[in-house]
Amino acid sequence: MNLKGQVALVTGSSRGIGRRIAVALAREGADVILSARTLKPGTGDHPGSLQEAAAECEGFGVKTAQLQCDLTKEEDVSRMCRNAIERCGHVDIVVNNCAYFSEDQHYTPFLQFRWENWHNYVNANLLAPVLVCRELLPPMIERKHGIIINVTSGLATMELPFLPGKGGAAIAYGAVKGGVHRFSQGLAKETGVHGIPTILLDPGYTLTERVEKNSGRLGGLDTSQAHSMELAAKAAACLCTHPNIMFFNGKTVVAADFVKEHNL
Repeated sequence: MNLKGQVALVTGSSRGIGRRIAVALAREGADVILSARTLKPGTGDHPGSLQEAAAECEGFGVKTAQLQCDLTKEEDVSRMCRNAIERCGHVDIVVNNCAYFSEDQHYTPFLQFRWENWHNYVNANLLAPVLVCRELLPPMIERKHGIIINVTSGLATMELPFLPGKGGAAIAYGAVKGGVHRFSQGLAKETGVHGIPTILLDPGYTLTERVEKNSGRLGGLDTSQAHSMELAAKAAACLCTHPNIMFFNGKTVVAADFVKEHNL
């Protein structure tokens, strides 16, 4: 089963895990709507852009749309969803991947964490996925077809042994990912009635461009055990083409385990 004729929206797809997932879905034949803040090469804080990701996806003969969007802003998220429908007619697959990280505070202890950053973490990492589902789920239900994948983290349900500031992530990230986790589990009960799975995908600790650049500066994390971005991409593509995808509704798929179990 391939994804020819289907449309996938992947947030945070200018780089990192999101880009690899978008490319993996394009490889399976899906047209891809790419969304992120960085549109043009060389304009972001890290390597990668929507234009570069689109060119990579189009190499597989699919169509792409590039929607510049700041997920900390509710009006941007709503506009992205409207534009996705207007430009492509429908969205079959939603991958809420984008994760907001404060460049200077992602490993900062609670009492030093700036209040405005709490708003950014909540808006981008929790409320944006909720709003995307709120906007795009009704057309999926109407068409009786769709897949929702929300990218989660181990920090949603457990703490690292390291203190924030000494290698552990700031409390804000785990708090908002915990919200996404519970939201997805609750949503799965409602979407499952319509044959639309809501799945949590845990990439594990992954060596993205951001992690590679900032791990030393922000906390001195050892990246030698970090996963490849391709693990999450392979898992997402396999899920979207799985003949019994409803089996995964409401479940958390750990990318490394899933890839090993399915010999991907």
